[in-house]
Amino acid sequence: MKRIFIVMLLLCVSSALFAEEEAKQEDGIKANSISLDLFPLVKGFVATNSGSTSFFCFAVGYERLIAPHFTIGANVDLFFGSVSSIDYFYFGISGVGRYYPMSENAEKFFLGASLGFNRQSYSDIYGFMGITASLSTGYRIMMGKAYVEPSMSYALSKISSINLSSASVVPLGWQGGLRFGFPF
Repeated sequence: MKRIFIVMLLLCVSSALFAEEEAKQEDGIKANSISLDLFPLVKGFVATNSGSTSFFCFAVGYERLIAPHFTIGANVDLFFGSVSSIDYFYFGISGVGRYYPMSENAEKFFLGASLGFNRQSYSDIYGFMGITASLSTGYRIMMGKAYVEPSMSYALSKISSINLSSASVVPLGWQGGLRFGFPF
């Protein structure tokens, strides 16, 4: 499990570094962006209680403009925690495609879809591994050298067959999003 996590993390970092070395596009359009989604972070804090449950949820994304109105990218979810003093871990990685009908750049209203892989482990006995998919919509608001992106998505994913209070942190069903990002 740790090897898979390290390999996926290295792939994400190396692809971001490779993309940074691209030739500059005409008109000063910044073709790449990285972002941090605050909703999973807040979801982890809400699911944490003063007793025996604690979560730290982290979600990052990379996006690249490949043609006018279209981007592709990747999202990575890492959720760490414990339930009744037993370790909990969730890892998800997905490829993302977006269409921006109101702008040739990655700005304003968007429609998106993702397909990926996820893995949850709980006490090295319970958990799941499977495919995840989602549809999303949102609006990217440019603010100088950064952006804010409120969004809404519907995600499909497996959940654990055991009754955990942690099932609420797995991306499943309607999900809000509030990304802060930087184009480069």
